[in-house]
Amino acid sequence: MNFRYKARAADGKILEGLLEADNQGLALESLRQRGMMPLSVNQAGRGGVSTAKRQVSIFDKLQRIGTVPGKTMMVFFRQLATMIQAGLSLTMALEIVIEQEKNLIFRDTINAVKNGIDQGMPMSHAMKQQRLFSPMATSLVQAGEEGGILDNALDRVASLLEKQAALKSKIKSAMFYPSFVMLFAVGVVVVFIAFILPKFKQVFDGMGIELPMLTQMMFDFGDYCENNWMMMLIVAVSVIVGLIWLCSSKTTKPMMDRVKLKVPIISGLVFKSVMARSTQTLASLVSAGVPILRGLEMARDVAGNVVVQTGYENLLEAAKRGSSLGDAARAAKIFPILVCQMVRIGEETGHLDSMLEKVAAWYDQELDEQLKALTSLLEPFMIMFVGGIVALIAMSIFGPITAAMSQMG
Repeated sequence: MNFRYKARAADGKILEGLLEADNQGLALESLRQRGMMPLSVNQAGRGGVSTAKRQVSIFDKLQRIGTVPGKTMMVFFRQLATMIQAGLSLTMALEIVIEQEKNLIFRDTINAVKNGIDQGMPMSHAMKQQRLFSPMATSLVQAGEEGGILDNALDRVASLLEKQAALKSKIKSAMFYPSFVMLFAVGVVVVFIAFILPKFKQVFDGMGIELPMLTQMMFDFGDYCENNWMMMLIVAVSVIVGLIWLCSSKTTKPMMDRVKLKVPIISGLVFKSVMARSTQTLASLVSAGVPILRGLEMARDVAGNVVVQTGYENLLEAAKRGSSLGDAARAAKIFPILVCQMVRIGEETGHLDSMLEKVAAWYDQELDEQLKALTSLLEPFMIMFVGGIVALIAMSIFGPITAAMSQMG
């Protein structure tokens, strides 16, 4: 096989060329034996043209439509950290990741980062030019570059992404059961009204018996749904779209964020999930050596709730003035007293990073416990809800049948 390489010679010059080897590993070893540091080694196609420059097909273009899953990003940073710890150069590690990456959108992004590094950019600067990488990730990488611990910084990014993914997974898992039961109940009602109820109505009309009030109400409700199903569907969709718009619009989002923190049961879940996400970010940034002002800005941005963002804004202003973060957190009246005390202790002992990590772990544990409690509370309610619907349907249908059998007897 022919490989096109780019390597740094002993005198510091960048050399490019072709070499023949059985595989990429032997090509790398050949370059090292010549006293060169490999920067990139790509298999070359016919005529020495890199296979990376082949024409992009329509199928490849279709594969580039979509998004990059969070798990893909997490695996990327974890693999990159592992390869750098094993002694591979950053460019070589990126080459390996590019070759095995199946998501074409992310592959193009990584390739763009590699090209920036080849041009002499730091990795963090090359990442900033790509929209897929968050400011949190680029700041952690930049701190690792400045401290000479890039591998640790990359591993920290992967760990933070993993924690955030686990947080989302917990919430989705807790909401799956009640959502499934509700959809199932609605589906049962729709099938009953659309297919079963009309047949029973024909039978009862033919029997000429007096219908109980519950049965008559059920038939009237079925007739109303049959005549106005389009309007009911439009109203339901409008309500859902309206709620989404209220929660996302810049004008109404502050109001909705305050409402979320006042609704019983939901308020604690929302607050703890927001705090767990923001404190995890702040703890990782401070531990990596990112300046506290920058860390507070990112924690504020990832919070996603205007009320909590205001609290972080107060902390940011206090940090700019040189005031105590613990006192500012207490004055904000958003953070629990325990959190304020832990932040103050961290400031006084010079271990703010470890205290923030404990705060993040505490919120994560609190959220986990509340999700378990919420699930335990919803299970009997859902059983009663579905059982009530089944009982209502059974009484409305079997009541007239029982009455007719009694008259016949």
